Amino acid sequence: MHEPAGSFRRHGVEATPEALRRLRHDLMAWVLAAGVDEARARDIVLAAYEALANVADHAYDGAGPGVVDLDARAHEDRIEVVISDHGQWRTPVVDPRPVSPRGRGLLLLRASADRADIASGEGGTVVTLTWDLDPVVP
Repeated sequence: MHEPAGSFRRHGVEATPEALRRLRHDLMAWVLAAGVDEARARDIVLAAYEALANVADHAYDGAGPGVVDLDARAHEDRIEVVISDHGQWRTPVVDPRPVSPRGRGLLLLRASADRADIASGEGGTVVTLTWDLDPVVP
């Protein structure tokens, strides 16, 4: 399937570490090819990968790895990444350690993106991440 130059689409990707790492690398290549500078590209891929990892951790309750869809689009003034799952959000397990490395994913998403919208319902969760781009000055 041919994709428009300004879009990147991967649907039905298994929410497993190996598949998500490949998806992360493919997304980085696409973001860089879209003309985004490397520092901003790293922010985009970091936040997108965190959202993907959250799918693997939270969306599918022991019923297999489940799948995730990723749609990214380069607009003239912004990059938008939409990550969707088809599972049910699970209540996170409380980590008894005083300083836990877990539970900071949503903070990371919001800190890395200019906008992070999360909608969860019966059909799954949709995370929409947006980064503003500097206008191109001739």
